[in-house]
Amino acid sequence: MNNKNTKIRFILISIGVLFYFFANFQRIAIPGAIFDILEQELHVTAPFITAFGAIFMYVYAFTQLVNGVLVDRFGGYRIMLTGGIILGLGAILFPVTNNLVVMYLSRALIGLGSSMFYLSLIRELRNNVSEKNFGLSISVMLFIGYTGGIFANAPFVYAMKFANWKEILIAIAFCIIISAFVFSILLSRVKIEPVNKQIKMRTLPFRLVLHKKHNRNLFSFACCNFAIFYTIQTIIGKKFLEDFCGMEISNSSIILSCMAVIAALFNIINAYVCKLTHNHRVKFLKKASQITFGSLLVICLLIMLDIRSNIIAVIFCILAANASLSSILVPVLHLTNRKMISSTAVSIMNFCFFIMVGLLGTVIGFLLNIFEPIKKGAATVYTNQSYLLVFGLFFLLSVFEMYKAMKLSNKY
Repeated sequence: MNNKNTKIRFILISIGVLFYFFANFQRIAIPGAIFDILEQELHVTAPFITAFGAIFMYVYAFTQLVNGVLVDRFGGYRIMLTGGIILGLGAILFPVTNNLVVMYLSRALIGLGSSMFYLSLIRELRNNVSEKNFGLSISVMLFIGYTGGIFANAPFVYAMKFANWKEILIAIAFCIIISAFVFSILLSRVKIEPVNKQIKMRTLPFRLVLHKKHNRNLFSFACCNFAIFYTIQTIIGKKFLEDFCGMEISNSSIILSCMAVIAALFNIINAYVCKLTHNHRVKFLKKASQITFGSLLVICLLIMLDIRSNIIAVIFCILAANASLSSILVPVLHLTNRKMISSTAVSIMNFCFFIMVGLLGTVIGFLLNIFEPIKKGAATVYTNQSYLLVFGLFFLLSVFEMYKAMKLSNKY
C-alpha cells in the first residue's frame, strides 16, 4: 500500500468518524433538546413527540442485526458512504417540513444511516491501524462520537439564541451531505477490497447465542440498565427537569450534556475500576443493578412527596455513569461465547439496547397523557402523577434488571 493510498484511507476514516459524530447528535437532540418547541409548533401531544425518538431507535436496533454481515460482505468504506448519504437525506428532510408523516420518515432514514458507521469504522481501523494502536484508535473514535451527544444539548440550545432550530439542523444536514460528496470522490481514488459474495446472512449464529441462558440473562440486564439512562437522556430527561424541578432550559440542557460527558468518560473509568478489582465483571454488573434500583427509588419518592430538588440532576449523572458498561459487557460476551458467534452476540446486545429505548419512548408518550397536562403560556407542563407513572415504570424495570443480574454466573 503506497503512502498516497494510506493517506486517503485515513481521510476516509476521519470523515466516517465525522458521520458518527453527526449520527450521535441526531440521536440525542431530537426530541430531547426541542421537546417543548416541537409540541408547540406541531400542535401535537406527547406520544407524537416521543415517537421521533422511538422511530429512530426501532430502525437503529433492527439494522444492528444485519450490519455485521453487510460490513463483512461490502467492506466498511462502502457501508459508510451509503450511511452518509441516507443520514444526509434524513437530516435535510426533518427541518424543512411540518408534515408528521414526512418527519417520521426522516427519523427512520436518520436511524438507518446512523446505524452504518460503528461497525464499519471498527473494521477499517482494524485494517489500517497497528495492533498496539488499535485500542487507542477505537477510544478516540468513540470519544468523538460521544461528543455529538454533548453538542446535542447545551451547545444546541445555546445556538438557538442566534438561529432557529430548523436553520441549525439544515446547516448540519448540509455538512453531512458535503462530507458524503467528498467521501465519494476520495473513495473513487483509492483501491478497496472487492465485494465478498461468499458472506451471507445465516440464522445459526443467532440461534446459538440465544440458546444460551447466560446470554439471555445478560441481555435482559443490559438492555434495562442502558435503556433507562438513554431514554432519560434522549427523550424525557430535559423535559422532566424543566417541568418538575423548575429548571431553566439552559440549565437542563447543561445537565443533559454533562450526562453525555460522564457516559463517555465512564466507559473507560468503569473498565479500569473493574480491572483493579481483578476483573470480577459479573460482581461489577450486579452492583450496577443495585445502583440503578436505588437511584430510581429515590426519584420516585421525591416525585411522590413533591420534593422538587436538584438532587435529581445528580442522580441522572449517576445513572449515566452506571449505564456506561459496554467496556465490561463486551468482554463478558467474548469470554462466554465461542469466537465464531461472539460478534453476533454483541450485535444482539446492541439490538436489545435500542429496541428497549424505542419501546420505552413509545410507552412514555402515552403515560404522560394519562393525566391532563397543565398549560403555562405556550408550554405544556406534565403533572407529578404523569411523571410518577414514567419513573414508576423505570423503577419496575430496575427491579427486573436486578433480578436478572443476580442470575448471572461468576463462572465463565
